[in-house]
Amino acid sequence: MQSETIVGTWRLEYFELQAPDGSVTHPYGEQVHGYLVYSPEGVMSAAFMRADRGPEVSQDLSQAETAPAWDAFMAYSGPYRVEGDRIVHDVEVSSLAVWIGTVQERWFKIDGDSLILHTAPLSVGETAPVGRLLWRRVDHP
Repeated sequence: MQSETIVGTWRLEYFELQAPDGSVTHPYGEQVHGYLVYSPEGVMSAAFMRADRGPEVSQDLSQAETAPAWDAFMAYSGPYRVEGDRIVHDVEVSSLAVWIGTVQERWFKIDGDSLILHTAPLSVGETAPVGRLLWRRVDHP
């Protein structure tokens, strides 16, 4: 697949984790908001959050008060490259410090204005679920 087809801005429609036993969870809730950008220069950026996360009541929050906000948000970015049906993300910046310096592979398919991404099995607790994400191309600036 040509890397030019992936270039652009995508809005997150759906995110789930499917465990090996077939069970499905939605780590950011069934309603999730987010954007994914692939630049022509070869840099990507992804950010998403729970749609139901409540507003903070103060700009002067304690560490205990900010923890739930971080549990409801994820972002990372860095260079990317397309290798066949895979997109390889070299993570340079991440809200999860353990991701910095890692390689995150995604298998992808583009169908019209939809981008479907699948992760490799993830280390989540005692299971190894696969992430499945559906993104829609953003047509407006």
